[in-house]
Amino acid sequence: MMLDNLTVDQARLIARLAQAARAERDAMLGHGPDRDLSKTTAARGERNPTAALGFDPLPGENRRLTALRDALDVLPPAARSEVYVLTRIGQGHLAADQWDRGMQEAQSLGDTTVTGTLIEDPDLHDHLLKGLYEARLGS
Repeated sequence: MMLDNLTVDQARLIARLAQAARAERDAMLGHGPDRDLSKTTAARGERNPTAALGFDPLPGENRRLTALRDALDVLPPAARSEVYVLTRIGQGHLAADQWDRGMQEAQSLGDTTVTGTLIEDPDLHDHLLKGLYEARLGS
């Protein structure tokens, strides 16, 4: 599997920008990702109770979030699809050897949905770096 439209450096830049936006989001919410807001610990699955909020707590003009959006916007749609596939691999929803299946999924969703999915993922940094690792594209 090889990236055709995205470089590893571009993927790492997007991951760093997502990490910065996440840090600012968490600071604004006043907690770390493991704080239990509901006082109930889930037995399995999602342990971050604010994950569903995505980056919504940040104002739209937030410079870190804007930098992340801009970095995604300058990529061609095929490269954004590759970012999407890497995040799906990093989430464990797709095996690294199922790259073509992931690209088909991204194409069927359309570029607007793919971009929105990436922007709304507060764990984009982690998912992207894990996807690079699983696909043996980065350490």
